[in-house]
Amino acid sequence: MNESLLESLPVGLRELARQHLPDKPVHIPTPEERDQRERELSRRLTKQMEAQKAMVYLDKSLWPAGIPISFTFADWKPEKQQDRQRAREIGNKAWMIAKEAEDNKPFNVALLGSPGTGKTSLALAMARKLNNDCNWSWMFVSTTELKALVEAQYDAYDVKQRIANIKRAMTEVNVLILDDFGTEGGLVSRIMEPGYKGAHASLQQLMYEVANARFGKPDKMTIITTNNTNQELSRIYDPKIVSRLVTQNKAHRIAFNGMADVRAMEG
Repeated sequence: MNESLLESLPVGLRELARQHLPDKPVHIPTPEERDQRERELSRRLTKQMEAQKAMVYLDKSLWPAGIPISFTFADWKPEKQQDRQRAREIGNKAWMIAKEAEDNKPFNVALLGSPGTGKTSLALAMARKLNNDCNWSWMFVSTTELKALVEAQYDAYDVKQRIANIKRAMTEVNVLILDDFGTEGGLVSRIMEPGYKGAHASLQQLMYEVANARFGKPDKMTIITTNNTNQELSRIYDPKIVSRLVTQNKAHRIAFNGMADVRAMEG
């Protein structure tokens, strides 16, 4: 209300109007400002929904002994290794692979080497980076824990339902970490040379369906950590499963050659 209009009012109404008028003029948003606010609100809601969805998948993770593990690239300490240069190269390659995935379509990654050398740690670091930078959902599956769950399903119906929920999450999540892939097959002693027994038929079927559902999808990335060679893995799993999960692209394979077992040293 302008001053001339105020002066035209009776004194009592004039004072009452002054008390209820804002100190500053009320700003009426322009159509462009309203559109910008709506876009910002939509962006925030989308981000919040993605974060909630990501937690749903993460909650389906199967951790070793049921204990969640946390690791980022900042936690990678090359000085723990005797060959520090090699440790730095491995950490840098893992970071570059994650960065490449951010800038392009996802792809599968294989981390290969002896136990305790940091494969699981860097797999987690890659997943965390992709989640933080791109809001990609992720989950962690210890194949040893998955094997135990599959074997327990024949004793309880609720376990079957849990496996079904985990399997669905494994097929849908953006980044799937399959940790210690191959250890669930087991080593068999032979007279001439050691051999590997095949994974349980139910586990084979589950893995095949997951691998097939994820293979070639533009929004799916599977990170494998394994102590086994491809030849050994093909004795444990159907080669069709191995070919869909374990990449042969050297640019996306990290060999932990020359790395010592840090867990053994710390123990």
